[in-house]
Amino acid sequence: MRLFLILFLLILPASLHAACTGTDLRTVLTPEQRAEIAQRLNGVPYAEGTYWTATRGTRTLHIIGTLHVDDPRFDPMTAALAPIIRSADHLLVEANAESQAALEQAVATQPEMLFLTDTTLIELMPEDAWARLADAARARGIPPFMAAKFQPWYLTLMLSMSPCTLKSMAQSKNGLDQRIMTIAENAGVPTSSLEPFETVFRLFNQDPLEEQIALLNLGVVPVDASENASFTLVEQYFDQEVIAALETSRVTTRVHFDMPDAEFDALFDDVMDLINIQRNLSWIAPIEATPGDSIVVAAGALHLGGAQGILNLLAKEGYTLERQAF
Repeated sequence: MRLFLILFLLILPASLHAACTGTDLRTVLTPEQRAEIAQRLNGVPYAEGTYWTATRGTRTLHIIGTLHVDDPRFDPMTAALAPIIRSADHLLVEANAESQAALEQAVATQPEMLFLTDTTLIELMPEDAWARLADAARARGIPPFMAAKFQPWYLTLMLSMSPCTLKSMAQSKNGLDQRIMTIAENAGVPTSSLEPFETVFRLFNQDPLEEQIALLNLGVVPVDASENASFTLVEQYFDQEVIAALETSRVTTRVHFDMPDAEFDALFDDVMDLINIQRNLSWIAPIEATPGDSIVVAAGALHLGGAQGILNLLAKEGYTLERQAF
């Protein structure tokens, strides 16, 4: 996702504000929300922890859950990880430098990857629905005329984030994944991508345009609520509450949509299957195919836990998992 935001920042006006603040939503959860989150976490494998080792024979995988924004709390974590990264045989990340460059080139030469080329959302949506989206885009510093040209899935992604998150993710060169890649590059450790750069484009674009627009029509989380959600996610990351962060997002976002809970949950699960589970399943083969006895795998923390998370998938491949201190 950070790659899309880097590209987005190239055309983003300076009106985005940068101060990332918010309320930790864990402090204001209702008893019913707390009970639901606890129930959803019950029995989930590898629900906590952002650094694990997976061993099988002489082979050790260092599985590191990353966050794609900068934070001073990464400083001691990076220092602790540096010797492991420098001594690794190989580093695997979601997108290495070559993939990032390939993505930028592809978007420059194939604008249809992100933009509608023969119509606009103004033409495709009811007037009142577009007016609501235009207001939401404007609140995030996105000119409505520009938002109208985005592919619907891309605008959905943009509007799901707070203005602060958009800017910090796009500008940051010091998220944990970037820090790890820099250490590896300086140490001469080869770095490969877990997937082709166009993977997420392909996954999002597999849904018909009508379905993408229907998702947009459901509404947008208000800016203040998205600020709180982003702040809470970061705090839960540093508390290593990986799956709890996902379920907190579910129950606190649901209240902003006028639809039955079961319908929202089905939609939420479909999106997570698309951007998380399908990718996790495809990553096991390249992990297994990477030569060496010491491999570092650095990917977004939400990819680690759960029945279809990469930790449990590796356990099914015969690895012994052990949580490490961060």
